[in-house]
Amino acid sequence: MQFSLITRHGLTLRALVTALLLALLVVAGMLFAPDAAAQGPQGTLVLQTVSGGPIYAVEAGGLGQTRLRYLTTGMDPALSPDGQQVAFTRWEDTQHGAPGSLWVINLDGTGERMLLSDISQPKSPVWSPDGSQIAISMQHGGRLTPEGKCGKDLPSEPLVADEDGDYFRAVYEKENGVIVDFKICYTLLPHPFWGLRVVQVASGDFEDLPGDLFSYAPTWDPANDWRLVYDGEMGLVNLDLNQGTTWALTDDVRDHGPVFSPDGSRIAVSYWQHDHWEIHTLNADGSGRARLTQTPLQVIVEQRIRDEPERSWNNVAPAWSPDGSQIAFLTDRTGGWQVWLMAADGSNQRPLFPDEVQAQLNLQYHSVDERVISWQ
Repeated sequence: MQFSLITRHGLTLRALVTALLLALLVVAGMLFAPDAAAQGPQGTLVLQTVSGGPIYAVEAGGLGQTRLRYLTTGMDPALSPDGQQVAFTRWEDTQHGAPGSLWVINLDGTGERMLLSDISQPKSPVWSPDGSQIAISMQHGGRLTPEGKCGKDLPSEPLVADEDGDYFRAVYEKENGVIVDFKICYTLLPHPFWGLRVVQVASGDFEDLPGDLFSYAPTWDPANDWRLVYDGEMGLVNLDLNQGTTWALTDDVRDHGPVFSPDGSRIAVSYWQHDHWEIHTLNADGSGRARLTQTPLQVIVEQRIRDEPERSWNNVAPAWSPDGSQIAFLTDRTGGWQVWLMAADGSNQRPLFPDEVQAQLNLQYHSVDERVISWQ
């Protein structure tokens, strides 16, 4: 897992927003086109440009006018239920098992404080419905460094090549010049496990939670505060916080990054659709799956006519609006990553920002369950 880490003091809003962008803004207010303004976002969004890089607050409303404001640096920003604080994580290094920390900051940029340190690469903070706790995923055991092994059978895990580009080395045992035995030697890549932890916001006290060996991207059920859903080994998994029990919600390993709707009735996911990302929604009990995004057939036909490689758009990292009527998401349909909006049924897909602003943000996505957008 690789991230680009940018220091907080090495980047400012002035450096990001050029004179051209300032000419388009009114006191940093980004004006939507009239048709988009009529259905523009309400409330507050926070978004990251890249994991470990700048985090921005986007305050929306009133004649379609919004304001983009630099907040801090970190990864996977998450707005508190009251919309007044943002939780995020930081890593000291990208190496497996390197320490990280969990932070909160007020939405106005004041009061930044660390809740918990010395966590192995924490990700995906999510607030409890009452705002008193934050759940995260983190590295939790497993193989953190390459490991050399020898045996009779070929391994099924990813391997590290040696300096000659070879993945295997045969070692023979001979007697009187005759091979009597052999073994195959190789080096396994790091293979860390991922677990879940819940942290008390007021005190920093924490508790590790039951889960799979690979437990990612928890989301807290706003209608049932005893329930978390996370991305597990074989699909999405329910976790009863009171009983400490887990059970399958879906059996599809292509479901990633679940996010509950504000009323707890639906879950949006980033879905690995064969060779690209799409956004699906499903009922809170796992039924009623609906695909919201899809590359039009006309686009694929035009690619063939131009003798270009066929490429479906990626649509990923959904975030529900406060009233559940819209979903913000990332898409690369224009060639680079941009933030778009759509209705909760997938209709009326459109950019959140003008092209000039999207280009200045230079968003990145690395397909590791990043929580790019949060909305309250």
